[in-house]
Amino acid sequence: MTMLYTAYADDLALGEALAKAGVEGGCALLTSPAAYRVAQVQAGECRTPAGAVDLDPVFEARVFTPQVELRWVESGQRAVVLAEEEQLLPSTFPGRLEPMRAVTTLPVHYLVWGKDAAPAAGWVTLRSRQVGTLALPMAGVAAERVRLVAREYVVADDQHGNAYVAEERLVGFEPYSVEGPA
Repeated sequence: MTMLYTAYADDLALGEALAKAGVEGGCALLTSPAAYRVAQVQAGECRTPAGAVDLDPVFEARVFTPQVELRWVESGQRAVVLAEEEQLLPSTFPGRLEPMRAVTTLPVHYLVWGKDAAPAAGWVTLRSRQVGTLALPMAGVAAERVRLVAREYVVADDQHGNAYVAEERLVGFEPYSVEGPA
């Protein structure tokens, strides 16, 4: 059995949430009206190979490390942190949800569009006709293809015993080849 712990805080701007959540070095998926960006959290900022990202237009963010995930939405400025270890939850997030008891976890993989075109220090750049160019923070990795790794948390209904995926937590990126993970 795996426990998933959740802490939350309201009325936090994204920059504040990043500073308080313990996601330094993590990957940030940032959604704004004009762009979708992938960045890395460095010194409390979201950075791409081109520099710091302006967080003002961002209306939704998912920021993750292998241990924790921060979710933030502009409406209500709610920030939520998910972790399998309760001590990883930030004390600056006062709200707590009842821990989720998962009967099992399942690895999930999402292939990212594009093939490696030009590695940069600490980044892999993928290119495709469908989405253009996308840089992903992957230090010291040469990869033709990349996939996003997540964990699904399967719980059993107390009344009927039916099992279902109740939550998913993003974990990281990994190299991928047709033969399987590198």
